[in-house]
Amino acid sequence: MKKDYTNRRDNGPAIRGAKVTVRNGDVNGALRTLKKILDRDNRQRELAKREYHEKPSIKRKRDKELAVKRTRRENTDFATLQKQSNPPGVSWNKSKRKRRRVLDAKTQFSRIMNRRDND
Repeated sequence: MKKDYTNRRDNGPAIRGAKVTVRNGDVNGALRTLKKILDRDNRQRELAKREYHEKPSIKRKRDKELAVKRTRRENTDFATLQKQSNPPGVSWNKSKRKRRRVLDAKTQFSRIMNRRDND
């Protein structure tokens, strides 16, 4: 008895098509509408992603980087970011290292002045 292998292939879910009607012969407008529909559905991104094979390790790494980026964005405290920025009119200490150097110099100066006052 032979086995029947004809119906063993499963093609997966049927691909839904996006349908756009051309009105008054405006093909460019219909094409724009179709591109918007495909863009909202992320089909172009999906096709670009599937153009080349992606190793599972690279896919995990990319997913992990996206998750880290998402959690950083969710955990950002905007109040502390405003405090770190320069006071109005100060544009010479933009980098964090320069701000830190200025702050250290101010604290060291205040310590010296406090020691003098106490002596």
